[in-house]
Amino acid sequence: MVRKPFQCRDCGSFEGYRSRPRNFVERYILPALYLRPVRCGDCFRRSYQAGFVLVRDRETAIPHRAAA
Repeated sequence: MVRKPFQCRDCGSFEGYRSRPRNFVERYILPALYLRPVRCGDCFRRSYQAGFVLVRDRETAIPHRAAA
């Protein structure tokens, strides 16, 4: 199967990131349908994309250290 790059339907950007699942449907139903939540890196619009669409992994935040 050919993997195609992400393209935002709203702004046309090719910057897409995986988004965290928010609820039961996104966590359990969408993967069964081979869909996943994706967020545009430019306009921050959230959408569902097929599992074979190329997107970047979600960037994790670095935890802040408590001041000593």
